[in-house]
Amino acid sequence: MSHSMSQRVSKALNDQNLQTALSRLASIIKIGRQITFAGVDFDGLSREIRRVKEKAVSDLPRLAEEFKKQATKAGAVIYEAKDAKEANAYVLRIAKEKRVKRIVKTKSMLAEEVGLREHLERAGIKVTETDIGEWIVQLAGERPAHLVGPALHKTIEQVAELFSRATGQKLEPQPQLLLDVARNTLRQHYIDAEMGISGANIAIAETGTLAIVTNEGNGCMVTTLPPVHVALVGYEKIVATWEDTAAILRLLSRCTASMKMPVYVSYITGPSHISRQQGTHGKSASGPAELHIVLVDNGRWQMWQSPDFREALYCIKCGACLNVCPVFASVAGQVYGYIYQGGIGAVLTAFHHGLEKARDPASLCLGCMACRDACPARIDIPQLLLRLKATIAEKKGLPWTEHFIYSTFLKHPQRMDAAAKAVYYLEKRFAGPDAAVRHLPSPLNKLTDSISLPIVSPVPLRQRLAHQSHPRSTGQPKVALFAGCIGNYVYPQTCEQAAETLRKCGADVYFPASQGCCGAPAYFSGDTATSLRLAETNITALEKDSPDYIVTLCPGCAVMLKQQYLPLIQASPALYQRAKSLVDKIRDFSQLVLQLAPQTVPFITSGEKVTYHDPCHLKRGLGIATEPRQLLQRLGYEIVEMADSDACCGFGGKVLLDYPQLSASVLKRKLDAIEATGATTVVTSCLPCVLQLRGGMDKRRSDIKVVHIADLVVNH
Repeated sequence: MSHSMSQRVSKALNDQNLQTALSRLASIIKIGRQITFAGVDFDGLSREIRRVKEKAVSDLPRLAEEFKKQATKAGAVIYEAKDAKEANAYVLRIAKEKRVKRIVKTKSMLAEEVGLREHLERAGIKVTETDIGEWIVQLAGERPAHLVGPALHKTIEQVAELFSRATGQKLEPQPQLLLDVARNTLRQHYIDAEMGISGANIAIAETGTLAIVTNEGNGCMVTTLPPVHVALVGYEKIVATWEDTAAILRLLSRCTASMKMPVYVSYITGPSHISRQQGTHGKSASGPAELHIVLVDNGRWQMWQSPDFREALYCIKCGACLNVCPVFASVAGQVYGYIYQGGIGAVLTAFHHGLEKARDPASLCLGCMACRDACPARIDIPQLLLRLKATIAEKKGLPWTEHFIYSTFLKHPQRMDAAAKAVYYLEKRFAGPDAAVRHLPSPLNKLTDSISLPIVSPVPLRQRLAHQSHPRSTGQPKVALFAGCIGNYVYPQTCEQAAETLRKCGADVYFPASQGCCGAPAYFSGDTATSLRLAETNITALEKDSPDYIVTLCPGCAVMLKQQYLPLIQASPALYQRAKSLVDKIRDFSQLVLQLAPQTVPFITSGEKVTYHDPCHLKRGLGIATEPRQLLQRLGYEIVEMADSDACCGFGGKVLLDYPQLSASVLKRKLDAIEATGATTVVTSCLPCVLQLRGGMDKRRSDIKVVHIADLVVNH
């Protein structure tokens, strides 16, 4: 995290126009996705896109040669640019050769990536963006805020002001009026232009064809009216066949604009043969006499050669990940991005513009995994971000404070116990009579602006259960309790209640004393050395007494134990096998209670209305959503579902510490959804979520109780 990024986040959160625009956008996107994907086999269609992109990227060198061969055969001029400088220089050279003074341009993120418009403008050429969103940000002197919705961060009132300035008219903020003004204004630019510049959504190798998808028709005008057409294409856009193109188009518009099908799809194979035959180099209804295709590398082949990051080339630039991202919903893409936005944008930035430009955007990710589930190419964006953070830490180093904390304390459970005790005495000075810390002095005061903090327990769970560090040889199923840091130091009583419940269900519960932090804080910061050390510590601790099950109350810990340890330690075959032997034993608390307590075991029923918050790592990380609800229903609770029950609460580990205002913005949406249910209690299955939600409700002075599901079950 840099100071400048912190300032940009703060500025965005305090920008009322931006927040108004994002709030309006959220409801539109939500309704649009519900309508557009109703009855659609998203899983099947996304698997097909994944297959197409995997096949194309694995065979990319051959397909690139085939595309060049077929496009050249069709009459196009192919130029391969190794970087932004070469791409810009080539387009400018063509413009000068043709004495071009005016250019119209349709939407192209690749042109944004290389800074083409600015390069041409510095040479004295007038370039007009014709995509209405791009024209808006051009008039505002800004970068696009979204991969496909460049101006979605602008309110209609701001757009009216920009258009009024551009046209010299006083325009009212009426959408249709502004669209008509844009069309009328841009029409003359199409007529006057001597060159049109576009990108391409897909490049088809078997025929050398470009496929361009638009919703406004401007792409058709840009690629047909001017006598010269220049298309910038990234190598990753190349697919093998027309059938592969169809697979992508089936989902592209649904993911980009919540439309069942695109309004316009232009297929361009070479220049206009009629114009060429007639020797036409002026305006022609038949299309341009020249087509130049600039194939741009700019880090793409480096990405292709990297087994860790090649998957990023599957991206079809649809923006679906941004539409479900809680960080984007709070600050938009001009903050959460460099040129490309969001988590996938940070990964692309690392290759196109360097690690330093990627560091700050990567630091904003909450790790909620919503992007992965929304991606039509099934890209594991969160995992790519973890690899990126590890790369940044390896090559650029960690901030010294993080390095000190991880290497000095996090690696060592006993030192963590001592540090927690010191925090307890510090917090005690600021805690209220109910043991809640509502205000901290500067520079920690921002942590308590939006949530109240619980006071750290003076006696960690490790010491509370010191007499229960091994199973009792009772013949009952042996259950090792893995507490995690929040369970060990903040909510040890909840862990004790979970153990009590499991014993009532016939389990022999014990707490392996040598366990430490799961390693998530270090791992999500890119510190693989500390993560590896903790993985070995915990594998050794958990395997010692050969448990039948390992139970967690923190899904983030479970994801580390079950999923992240294996790729982390794969270089050590022996340790890998030991970790693998534990994976199938890991259970969430509600899972294990339902497994151990058959339906015949009665519970004392409640009848109270509650709502349930799905933790990100439980639902999306572990695929567990029905079990906690089944357990609550078995206890007799009536569940009132909140809107977006699986939306992130904003805890996000380091985001809470580095960007507390951002965390608060995400939390606000969650608390509003909870309050709207009318329930008196919100239940969740994640201790960090409990900390965040309880702290937020306390700041609101709300009577709504926040409990971990283990706190409820123990009383039944």
